[in-house]
Amino acid sequence: MGKNMEATSRSIRNVKLMDICFLLPPAEYYSPKSGGAVATIAMQHASNLLSRGHSVKILADINGDELYPVGDILPIKSMSKSDLSLAQRGLSRLRRHYEEADLAYYEYYRGSFVSVLNGLASRPDAVVVFNDLVSPIYVKRALPGTKVIVNLQNEQRTRRKDVSATIDSVHTFVACSQYIRKWTGETYNIPAEKLAVINNGVDLDQFRPRQDYLVSQQPLRVLFVGRIDRNKGPDIAADAIASLQKEGIPIRLTVAGGLWFYGHGNEMSDPFFRELRVKMDAVGAEYLGYVTRDKVAAVVREHDVVCVLSRSHDPNPLVCLEAMASGCAVIGADRGGIPDAVEQVGLLVDPDDFPAVVDSLRKLATSADTLRIQKEKSYLRALQASWSATVDKFQEVLQRQ
Repeated sequence: MGKNMEATSRSIRNVKLMDICFLLPPAEYYSPKSGGAVATIAMQHASNLLSRGHSVKILADINGDELYPVGDILPIKSMSKSDLSLAQRGLSRLRRHYEEADLAYYEYYRGSFVSVLNGLASRPDAVVVFNDLVSPIYVKRALPGTKVIVNLQNEQRTRRKDVSATIDSVHTFVACSQYIRKWTGETYNIPAEKLAVINNGVDLDQFRPRQDYLVSQQPLRVLFVGRIDRNKGPDIAADAIASLQKEGIPIRLTVAGGLWFYGHGNEMSDPFFRELRVKMDAVGAEYLGYVTRDKVAAVVREHDVVCVLSRSHDPNPLVCLEAMASGCAVIGADRGGIPDAVEQVGLLVDPDDFPAVVDSLRKLATSADTLRIQKEKSYLRALQASWSATVDKFQEVLQRQ
């Protein structure tokens, strides 16, 4: 057994085995078909924790789609407008105002997860809540002796004027990037000892390079994959492709993604998408529509460059490391948590500096050596960012007193 394996074995032996619950937000389905980033993150954490001997339960909405076969899944129920009568919706609006709830019809979701937690045969050691500054209060009331962890994957805002009850209820706020840690700590005046940064990881078995990934394709294949939203910057990529095509550079764009949250197939109803569609058509882009999580890896693997040109402070998009693990060069925005994901390996640019975006893409499209070097660096970076490495850090948080 090598030194690294021996160290890992000692580390696992010295860790207290725990019973951990993951509470997913309303309508975040624990499914490879309809689940989002939070479901992916929960599944990867659960898989790695289970492999280390911990017990894992997943509390999540169920919509009939295929479920991730990881963890003990405990269904909970949230409500939407269509589920409720006019009188119920009116009463819920009044209750939301009075209780300063962040989500519409929150009391149904809260009642469901509290009921499940109260019905557990034994008290869990920890409950992990995602992107929620209200539910930790009710989790702690239901399970006073349980650690409550809040996993923050965005700038989490709340209607609550006073978040002291939330801060008191939470053991640790785990931010997905330095940016989210700083924003959260400053916005809510959270003590530094209650904040931690654990960057997201990547599934190195699912996301891997194609056999000839270092060989330049002609034309160069560039991909945008993600939500179709102006903040994500797919139009910037399309405009940059158009500029390079006018220079006679052989380059091709693929766009994969749908509207947020479940508007797939109705993209033309969205004004931004209609504008983007014109730009895609102008450069001969291939539009794949919404791609389910189980098919994303195959799409990414066939490309050379992935653009993550978010105008907003994207917290730490999974696509960065997934692209790098697939052997792609990444052109990313220099804001939010994207620098955390790509470190010093990706080509970071100001998405508002269009000439800089075009120049970065031109370098990759016109120099096989530059492209090869960026791809090699990307892959090596991803090898250091497995979900197992992420869960090592998460496990340390769970073990804190």
